Amino acid sequence: MLTPHITSLHHPLVKHLVKIRQDNSYRKQENIVLICGIKLITEIARHFPLKMLITSQKYPDIAAEQMVSVTPQILKKITGLQTPEGIASIVPLPPQSELRNCKKLLILNEISDPGNLGTLLRTALALGWEGVFFTEGSADPFNEKAIRAAKGATFHLPLRTGSWKDLSLILQDQQIFVADLEGSLLNTIVRKEKMALILGNEARGVSPEAKKMGTSISIPMTPTMESLNVASAGAILMYLLTQTQSWKDNLNH
Repeated sequence: MLTPHITSLHHPLVKHLVKIRQDNSYRKQENIVLICGIKLITEIARHFPLKMLITSQKYPDIAAEQMVSVTPQILKKITGLQTPEGIASIVPLPPQSELRNCKKLLILNEISDPGNLGTLLRTALALGWEGVFFTEGSADPFNEKAIRAAKGATFHLPLRTGSWKDLSLILQDQQIFVADLEGSLLNTIVRKEKMALILGNEARGVSPEAKKMGTSISIPMTPTMESLNVASAGAILMYLLTQTQSWKDNLNH
């Protein structure tokens, strides 16, 4: 089958792909997402089928249902990047996960910045957290900035977006920790094997609903610094929550 070559910036496919990148609702309606960059696309192609591969130059063989050739100018428009690597792809949106039986569950409560959200996904995957729940009002994990920040983690972590009621049906015997500047210092907490961590909005912190769900915890810091960016705080908490038990053991000797 011949590979179509598109040269017009006003081609319907170009408009479609730009809308997929920019419009969360359209992306969900079409059930697909745009991915950019050779490294990320190659990694995703090892595990997930590519519906379309869009290139402005030759690249190593990557299987896709459809191949499309475009000009560099069109690729700029499709990806929204000033210097795209010359390749983009369309992949199906992963289905929502049930998130059952997660021993370490991350809950993102109205995290609004896609870069922060993507970084938290990347950290969660790296540190062995088993799934992520997004409360309503959180940024879309398939936003272009979130995907770039996540570095592929978006496609390897079980994810789900829902209400507090949905979350209550998922949480069973997890010990729930809530990140809060006024919470107990983390190094005084003994944690159980199954746990969940709730991180709140960058400006407002966790919601009242979140505070009711578990034990508020904070990071020990010097008096000169009041708070950390949520991505930094989340990374520290996710790491230290897996170490808290050994801290407590050391304190008892």
